[in-house]
Amino acid sequence: MKIIGLTGGMAAGKSTVATLFRREGVPVFDADACVRALQGERGKALPLIGHAFPGTVVEGRLDRAALREAVRGRLEALKRLEAIMHPLVRVERERFLKQCRARQEPFCVLDIPLLMEIGEDRRCDVVVVAEAPMGTRLSRIRQRGRSGGRMSVADAKGLLARQMSDHERRRRADIVIRTGLSRGQAVRQVHALLHRLREAS
Repeated sequence: MKIIGLTGGMAAGKSTVATLFRREGVPVFDADACVRALQGERGKALPLIGHAFPGTVVEGRLDRAALREAVRGRLEALKRLEAIMHPLVRVERERFLKQCRARQEPFCVLDIPLLMEIGEDRRCDVVVVAEAPMGTRLSRIRQRGRSGGRMSVADAKGLLARQMSDHERRRRADIVIRTGLSRGQAVRQVHALLHRLREAS
C-alpha cells in the first residue's frame, strides 16, 4: 500500500485536496477531524485535558474558547496539550492504516497539518503540499471567523508564525498543489499522481 502524506499551512486548501482524493475512492485519515472527535463529548482526550487545564471541561464538554485562552502565548501549555493529543491521534492513525492494509487498499492519504513537524512524512511514499497565496489564506481565515470559526486574523497569524515555513514545506514536498488558482488544475494534479502511482505498482 502506498501512503500519500498531505499537509499545508493553515487555510492553504488542504481540505480541498483531501476531498479530491476521496472522490477518487482513496481513504483519507483527517487528523483535524480526529482531534475534534477526541475532544468531543465522551472523547478520550476530555478527562486528560480537564485535569491538565482546570476549567476547560464543563459538564463533560470542552470549552474551546477557555482552552485557547489557556494556551495562548504559553509555549509550555501548548506543549502540554500536544503531549496529550499527539499520542491519542497516533493510535487512531495506526488503526486507520491497519484497516486500510486489511482491506488491501492500493493507496491511502494521511491528511496531517504537522506531517513534517512530527516526522510522519518519512513513512510516506509521496508527500503532497497544498499551497495558496497568503492573501487568499487570510481571506479564508476571515471568512471562517465570520461563519463561527471564532478565530481572529491576529490569532491566525500567530499560529501561522509557529508553523513550518512555506519555503521549507515546498523544499521537502514531492508535489505542490496550488489551491488559490483553478480547481481544475488541482484535479488534474491529483489524477496525475494517482495514475503515476498505479503505473509504478
